[in-house]
Amino acid sequence: MRKQRRRLLSMLLTGVLLGGSFSAAAEPPAERIMEPGMPIGTAPGVPETPENLEEDTWAQALAVGITCWNSYTDRISLCEPYFAWDATGWYAALLYRVDGIDFLPQSTVDEFQCSLGVEEPIGEANVWLGDAGPRLLRSADGSMNYDFAFHKQRLDELLGVELEFLVESGPGLTETVTVRQHFDLRTAADCSCVLSFEENEDPAGTFRYRITDLSIPEDVPEVDPDLTFDWELLTEQNRLSTVLSMYPAVRIYSRTYSPDESTWLFLHGEDPVMISEAYGTVTGQFRTCYFELGQSTDGKVRPQVGSVEADAVILQNLENYILGYFDGPAVLKLDRIEGGLIWADAIYSTGYRQKLAFDRGTLVLREVMSLNDDGEVGNITVFEYSAAPDAYQFLDSWDRPLRTIEVVWETYAGSERQLRRENILLPTDWEYLPFECRWGDFTAYNNDLAIGEYRYPGDGAGYLLFLTIVKG
Repeated sequence: MRKQRRRLLSMLLTGVLLGGSFSAAAEPPAERIMEPGMPIGTAPGVPETPENLEEDTWAQALAVGITCWNSYTDRISLCEPYFAWDATGWYAALLYRVDGIDFLPQSTVDEFQCSLGVEEPIGEANVWLGDAGPRLLRSADGSMNYDFAFHKQRLDELLGVELEFLVESGPGLTETVTVRQHFDLRTAADCSCVLSFEENEDPAGTFRYRITDLSIPEDVPEVDPDLTFDWELLTEQNRLSTVLSMYPAVRIYSRTYSPDESTWLFLHGEDPVMISEAYGTVTGQFRTCYFELGQSTDGKVRPQVGSVEADAVILQNLENYILGYFDGPAVLKLDRIEGGLIWADAIYSTGYRQKLAFDRGTLVLREVMSLNDDGEVGNITVFEYSAAPDAYQFLDSWDRPLRTIEVVWETYAGSERQLRRENILLPTDWEYLPFECRWGDFTAYNNDLAIGEYRYPGDGAGYLLFLTIVKG
């Protein structure tokens, strides 16, 4: 049975990456049932892993793995220009570290990005990378070379201080790349991605394999076992539907900066609502709407809807509203248990830190203490669950018959006129006034001839709203 090889690239211990500098560690394979006649090292329906896959793909795999770690998001496309150029920079830094190669010629840059699946021009590196972009050096023969000085320096800063890598070949042409980030001697967190490869059609190319797929497993923080709960339970207890099944409402405010200004989360009937009163304005989310209280052209203050979304989008936003205050830490460690609160240290991959207080009984979030780079408290956000908000009577309009507002959007592609129509369902005393005509390129009219100035048509029956990019 062929041993599945692991390549442990230990920046912390060896300060090198690979080639003769690869630090290898082999692990015995897991037990599995072999079928009669099945070749050793092969699983049913899965091609055998090539003997030299890791040696042939290490630079591509590590460059993509570091880029995923550096992206702070799991919504990644290999062909996206920023991702492709950032990965190119890390590839250059790895070659510099291992082989002392200072510059990448244009041909190597093109081949590397092609190995990521880039097929169309993606623009200049400095447009996407900004200050992290490379120096462009032209050779005597007119060819272009790239010096990714920022990425080389950054890799040197991380080397032996924060990061180590694990590249593990999987079934067939797959590899898992894990970037382990060390925050201190006892605290570390992993960021992993899984790459799928196929053989390059050009056997003479620099890269034997090209990457065909990138997937990122769900990013779950390293949770200190002394906390006595896992991440799944903690997030479930702080979803809005769970919270409002236990409490009448949630009041959120900053104890540091604005203790008199509040964001409320509660139910109107069976539907969740978010209303924020801050800086002299009232804004909110309800049903399909993002709205604010504003003065209409008739002089009355009423809800003005700036944007509409599908019910499911608004519901999902509100369901995860509290989670947004502490989502995405790399590590969650017990700080202390104090009275009815469990205090935890949340450490993020960027180095940002928060102290979080959870209710010892229900695990709902009670306090978020944001820390500055020097460790001093920057802001304290408080979550209260004991009181309900004042009545927002304008929400009651949703309990009565609604009206339909017919909206026509006029745009132009060159000289060709394009119309898009939609129907918006709102209460009879709510106004639809899209953000695009308040602060964007559209102008609102009460008719499709673009005549006169827009005026709110009044409460009651539905009406036509015409929005155009043509300036009168």
